[in-house]
Parts: sequence; structure tokens; C-alpha cells
Amino acid sequence: MAAGSDPVTSATALLALTVLTLVSVCSARADAQQTPSHVVIPFLANAAKPADLDFEGGECDVDKTGNTMTCQFQQVLLTTTDLAPHTCFITTNRYERTFQKQAGTRWVSNEGPAGLCGVVDITTLQDDGGVRWTLETRKNVTLKDASAECRALDEQPETFNWQNIRRALPCTFVQPGLLR
Repeated sequence: MAAGSDPVTSATALLALTVLTLVSVCSARADAQQTPSHVVIPFLANAAKPADLDFEGGECDVDKTGNTMTCQFQQVLLTTTDLAPHTCFITTNRYERTFQKQAGTRWVSNEGPAGLCGVVDITTLQDDGGVRWTLETRKNVTLKDASAECRALDEQPETFNWQNIRRALPCTFVQPGLLR
């Protein structure tokens, strides 16, 4: 011990340094456990309309709390027309949705009400493990009496999942369609 140093002060300083080191290590571990994670949903096919060539995939980031997930989805649609019966038109669409965790493997996104009909758009993502995801979108019309168009809106859920992703093509050729 150096001349003139107080043993109690030195012990207190050493204890304080030890506590600060432990707090720093524990804080680093907590931060590592709360870091955002990246989720890939590689393929979803329209399960509600299996004859449609309608597919999606997405990449999502889960926030530090683990309760919010923001996803970028990319849709690919192949459609036909009687004007060119041997040609499929390919159209893509990109959109973003933010989900809140409802249960361990279930995420829900609510948007709306919007527009004249007060449409509420509810999308649910269910993680069935690995690359097996199910996405269900349901539109609820809250103002059906606003117009005849509102009463005619389809409120049936649209489901996309990882099953039956391989589909036969009704065309020989493919060409670009509309960009959305």
C-alpha cells in the first residue's frame, strides 16, 4: 500500500470499481438479449385461391422489446388475358406492415378505418416454425351503408401460406405487366 493512503478508501474504491465492472457486464448481456432480430419469410402462396399465381415473401425486423415487427413484403402476381391467351403478365408490388406480438408465434397488424367505407384491414402472421408461415388478411367494412360499393366489398379472409407453393403455369410466355 502506498504511503499516506487510507486502507478503507482503497477498499471502497476497489469495491466501487468491481461493482461498476459487474454492472457494465450485466448491461452488455441485457443489450445482447434485446438486440433486434431479422426474420425472413421466404415464400407464401395464395391458399384461399389455389389456382391463382399469387405469391409473397417478406423480410422483417423485430425491435429491441421483441413486441413490434416491421416487415417489407414483395408480391408477385401472374395473370392472363383472353387477348393473349398463351402469355402470363407478371406484376410486382412492394408494401410495408408493422405487427404487434399477440402470442409467442402470432403477430397482428391493424390499419384503418380508411376511405368512404371505413375499411379496417387486419393482417395476422403465424410462425409455424422455420420457413412455415401463414399470413391472413381480413377486411372489415365498418360503414356498409355509406354506398352500394361498400356493401359489395369482399370481406372474406385472404390466406397465404407455405404449402402448395409450386403451381402449374397456364401460359407459354411471360411478359411484364403493370407496375403497382
